Amino acid sequence: MPKKIIKDIFFKNKKEERPFVEELEMEKIKKSRFLFKFLVLVFILALLGAFGVIALNRISTAAVNISPYRESLEINSRIRAYANAAATGLSFEVAQLDAEEIGQVAATGISSGGQYASGKITVYNNYSSAPQKLITNTRFQTSDGKIYRIKGAIVVPGMGMTEATVYADQPGEEYNIGPTDFTVPGLKGGPRFEKVFAKSKSAMSGGSSGNSRVVKKEDIESARISVNEKIKNRLTEMLSKQKTEDYLLFPSAVKIEYVENPNNPKVGDSSSRSMTFKVKGLATGYLFKKDALSKALVENNAGKFTVKDPKNDVIAVNNLESLDFNLISADVKKKEVTVNLKGKADFVWAVDTAKLLEELMNYKGKDYNFVFQNYPAIHEANIVQSPKWWTKFPKNKNKVKVNIEK
Repeated sequence: MPKKIIKDIFFKNKKEERPFVEELEMEKIKKSRFLFKFLVLVFILALLGAFGVIALNRISTAAVNISPYRESLEINSRIRAYANAAATGLSFEVAQLDAEEIGQVAATGISSGGQYASGKITVYNNYSSAPQKLITNTRFQTSDGKIYRIKGAIVVPGMGMTEATVYADQPGEEYNIGPTDFTVPGLKGGPRFEKVFAKSKSAMSGGSSGNSRVVKKEDIESARISVNEKIKNRLTEMLSKQKTEDYLLFPSAVKIEYVENPNNPKVGDSSSRSMTFKVKGLATGYLFKKDALSKALVENNAGKFTVKDPKNDVIAVNNLESLDFNLISADVKKKEVTVNLKGKADFVWAVDTAKLLEELMNYKGKDYNFVFQNYPAIHEANIVQSPKWWTKFPKNKNKVKVNIEK
């Protein structure tokens, strides 16, 4: 009995001490595992958070809405401009182009006295290297004696040729002849007679002895107006395509010189068919740089502003094209022009959006009004971000849109 009691006491206590030590070890292991899991979870959450921030930075956008200072003024500004870029004040550039157009003249008049045939000839000067002048009404004669005359004086280059239109000396169908050779009777008896001569380029036509259609003054004027309008539209379009976007070409800043072909039909010419009417246009366009013209208008109207003092500010006129432009004078020798612009001008203070965007992206604070205050051209501004609850400004310029109120 005593042995069992002793055995139970001593051996039982030893058996109970073992599980307690094991429990401590197990507790340590559990704590270690919990701490490891916790750290792993924290790491995963931090990683997810970092990825979330990166993702939001990538998808987030911002719109910077700006209302600049602006004012509309009625202007009537007379400004002198200079072609010399070094000169002070408004400068301009000159563009020159030419174009030719062809119209038709339809004879609407009626003549009962018969009509004179006409046609083109080529006059040759094989006599000398000196020019040969042939006066108005110089006669040209065919081999069978028919006489044709020029209506205006011509000059044939030395050892060269020139074209002219001749008209029959008498009315009648018999003067409607095919291509032929001509002599100049006025030179007969001298050495030039054999060396100065003519050949017709085409048949002589239009001659008649009865009633016939003749060209009236109104017929010429109608063709002239039509052809000149075609030239004006064509040259203005060509000049507009030639200029760059930062330049402005007012339609009334284009001056065109019209040169009519000397062989165009004249009043009194007879023809049953339409005749060609050729005109060449020489255009001179005066181009003004938009920012320079805006600056000149600001300076010319500086005393009229009430919203804000324009001194030292960059201001654009948003509606330059809609203003009435008048080219008052152009001095070719001095390379100066005087222009007048009239109408309601929309003056808008210019904001350097590139610089503003750079400052907004680099700003470390939260109140972006401190950035906007550095721009005196801004009247009001705000930033709208997407998502709305995301407060970080995008670091990618492509994710930011700057809107200037129109």
